[in-house]
Amino acid sequence: MEKVSSARIALKWGLIYAIVSIVIALISYNTEMWKNWIVSLLLSVILFFGVLYFSLSEFKSLNGGFMSFGQGFGLGMLTIFTGGLISIIFDFSYKKYIDPNLIEMQLDMTREQYESMGMSEEQIEAAIEKAQAYMSSGMAVVFGLISILIIGLIVSLIMSAALKKDKPVFS
Repeated sequence: MEKVSSARIALKWGLIYAIVSIVIALISYNTEMWKNWIVSLLLSVILFFGVLYFSLSEFKSLNGGFMSFGQGFGLGMLTIFTGGLISIIFDFSYKKYIDPNLIEMQLDMTREQYESMGMSEEQIEAAIEKAQAYMSSGMAVVFGLISILIIGLIVSLIMSAALKKDKPVFS
């Protein structure tokens, strides 16, 4: 049996993850669905678990029905890194170059939330200035990737444990 390429599977499913994530983002931005963070979070979680399920299942089927926990975890992290990097770069580029008003709308919504929490005007202004500097800099890409990798770590641990099937010791 030839060795199964984790990198090929991770690239394939990472690209699928990125494309679906970009489509969801475009729909979300153009329908203002992004204002409902619960829906966005739910879609993200479903996408994470779905992509990792299909990625790990493909590896397992190409590997004679077997996949160790380590193989699944590594494949899951590589898949999430690949797709996450592409989708985060798209998201940053979209907000910076294609629709810069989106950042302003997000900041306005943040301002309203701070006001409803009873923050003072000085506190709100300071927080908005920091958020605006962050959202329009490359640090948004870095922190976005870190966030996706942390979530990907958790989902990869869960999916690897659920789908692992070690080869029998005596076969």
